[in-house]
Amino acid sequence: MTTTLTVRMDDSLKKDFTRIVESLGLDAPSVVRMLVTQTVRDRAIPLSLATSLMPQASTLDFLDEARADWGRW
Repeated sequence: MTTTLTVRMDDSLKKDFTRIVESLGLDAPSVVRMLVTQTVRDRAIPLSLATSLMPQASTLDFLDEARADWGRW
């Protein structure tokens, strides 16, 4: 048996979300099912999808700081 989950959100947010998930070859309902399935399985919200392989700015900052310490080891 299946059921329906209705989510209300701003129209522009939905458009942006749909554009991103479609760029990953997915659709919005599939991503929501993935999120729910993994959340239940892990008892946490661990799902992370990205359209780019570029690391986040915080990761790049961390690597720059670590690189400065490499010569000290």
